[in-house]
Amino acid sequence: MKIVHSVIAMALFLTAAAPVCATQLISNGGFESGLSGWTVSDQGSGTWSALSGTSAPFSGMPTVGAASGGSYAMTDQSGPGAHALTQSFTVAPSASVILSFAMFINNYAGAMSGGTTLDMNQQPNQYGRVDILSAGASAFDTTGGVLSNLFIGGGNGLTNPYSPYSFDITSIVGNGGTFQLRFAEVDNQLFFNMGLDDVSIDAATGTAPVPEPGTMMLLGAGFLGLAVYGKRRKNA
Repeated sequence: MKIVHSVIAMALFLTAAAPVCATQLISNGGFESGLSGWTVSDQGSGTWSALSGTSAPFSGMPTVGAASGGSYAMTDQSGPGAHALTQSFTVAPSASVILSFAMFINNYAGAMSGGTTLDMNQQPNQYGRVDILSAGASAFDTTGGVLSNLFIGGGNGLTNPYSPYSFDITSIVGNGGTFQLRFAEVDNQLFFNMGLDDVSIDAATGTAPVPEPGTMMLLGAGFLGLAVYGKRRKNA
């Protein structure tokens, strides 16, 4: 019986799958270092800010604050504008990739309008969106540079709580390369606060190894020995 256990243990050891390795592709996703690692692009009034309190810096409107830690990112303005927050990330081929984040939208116009462009001069146009962009896309691109739109919405004027979001973006980026994650909004009606925290892109890699010839020979020898041992016991 000890021989049987030894052969089985050897087989499991030699054919064990390689461990899955998870890599975080987003820098400063909790905004604890301000907006470091992120690129802010603005048109018109307002901008993205890294905040620690519960009051919007331009409009003075109340917010829920951070989802975790002490900081979060949010848009605010005192007039019409459009604002994009982007970060580039690079994916290795054959990776399994999950995007997650916490987000709230406080839309004092009461409902979204527009929803096709980020043009502050289009009337009316007030909403937020989340996209995966190509590496060379511009910050306000809503056409050819958008590889996938993950969210479009408008919220309402209340002090809304965070909602958690999670997307498997493997089909979009799994072949590998460099991409951009974009959070953007356009506002030309009333105040619009788009808040973010806990942004993460996890890429997991790891596959079961193909046994080498030497490994297969060892396994074959082990099972052959097990067969001989069983036959001898039967004949004894």
